[in-house]
Amino acid sequence: MDGKTTTGVTLQTMHHQHFDHGVVLQQTPPPGLEIPDPDSCTVPQLLDVVTPKGADVLLDGVRQGLFVPPLENRGFSDLPLSDAPHAAKITPEDRHISWPEWSWQIINRRNRVIGPLWSKAYLPDSRPGSTSGSRKRLIFTEMEEAQPQEGCTEFTSSPGWPFVASSLQTEGKREEKLYVWTSDKKLIHLRRMIVEGAPNTDAARAARKAGLLGDRVVRTDDFEFRGFHDTLL
Repeated sequence: MDGKTTTGVTLQTMHHQHFDHGVVLQQTPPPGLEIPDPDSCTVPQLLDVVTPKGADVLLDGVRQGLFVPPLENRGFSDLPLSDAPHAAKITPEDRHISWPEWSWQIINRRNRVIGPLWSKAYLPDSRPGSTSGSRKRLIFTEMEEAQPQEGCTEFTSSPGWPFVASSLQTEGKREEKLYVWTSDKKLIHLRRMIVEGAPNTDAARAARKAGLLGDRVVRTDDFEFRGFHDTLL
C-alpha cells in the first residue's frame, strides 16, 4: 500500500506482553527482496515470493539454534526509522474510496492489496412528494482503467460521479458500461459491483436496477450518458 519496491522476512521471538516486540533472530539484509512487477503485484503473488524465503530463514534459524538463550538481536538496527513505515491495522475505512483525493494509482493499489473497495451512492425516496433519500453501499468487485469515449466529458468530469454510457450503434439490446472519473482525471470502468442487499453482477445493470441513475441525459452520435443522482461518498 505504501508503494515500496522491496520487502523482506524476519525471524522473531514472541514477546510475553506486546505484539512485534520480540528479539529479531534473523532478517533479510538490505536492500531486501525485490517485489516482482510492483505496479501490478497482488498479495498472493507477493506471498509466492516471500513464503519460500521465510521457510528458508526459519529452517536456517533452527539449524543454527538461534532460539537458544542467550538470544542475540540480529536485526538491522542501523537503518533509519524513516525507511520503516508503521504497519497500521487495516480497517474498513481503508477500503472506502475518497474520490476527491485518491488518484487512480492509489485506487488501483488499494484494490489489489486490500480490495474490494467501496463507496456509498445516493438513492432518493420514491414516495410522491418526498425530498429525502438514503445511501446505498456499493462494493466494486471488478474495475479497470478505461479510455474515454467521445463526448463523455460533456456529461461530467467530476471525480466520484458515476455515469452509464449506452452505445447507440449496437443493434438490438444496447451495450451499457458504468464509468467514474478519479481525482487525477483517469476514467475507471466499473465492471461488476454489489449494491447493498443485492448479488454481485454487471455494474451498469446493477445501477439501473437499484434506481441509482438520475434524469439528466447527454447524447452524442454514438452514445447516451446518464449519471447517478449525486456523487459517491
